[in-house]
Amino acid sequence: MKKYFFVSLIALCVLVLNGCKKDQPECKYHVQTLDLTVAQPDWQFDKEAQQYYYHFDVPELTTYVYNYGNWTICREYNYNTPDAYQVALPESKYLSWVEIDPATKDTTNSGFYTQHIDYRVGIEYVEVQLTISDYVYSDTNPEDMHFRLQLIY
Repeated sequence: MKKYFFVSLIALCVLVLNGCKKDQPECKYHVQTLDLTVAQPDWQFDKEAQQYYYHFDVPELTTYVYNYGNWTICREYNYNTPDAYQVALPESKYLSWVEIDPATKDTTNSGFYTQHIDYRVGIEYVEVQLTISDYVYSDTNPEDMHFRLQLIY
């Protein structure tokens, strides 16, 4: 039994010492995190695509990062609070809407819709797109939204 223990111990030492070769390159990668915010008045509406969008200029998203790196985009809820959390894009939310008659305080119109948030990435830009199903669009832009972009290269 002692013989197998010592053989196993020697094999383990050989494996550990071979794993620490000095000629192997270290894994060097960079992680860069950017906070992106769209204020309510800044949303644009594309009538042809029937969606809201916002175009961020991101010079950190270089050709090298675009071709060889990776990225993650999340929407951040409860921004700058202890209850903040993130949801990776694309994201679909199922919501309801209600219109209340100001005179009678009765519900005059209501329904359900889907809000879908997606993105496009290109060299030096990120475009966030917000689509609302069933063409339930109001005269006001969507609320302020906060996003977090993480570049890994």
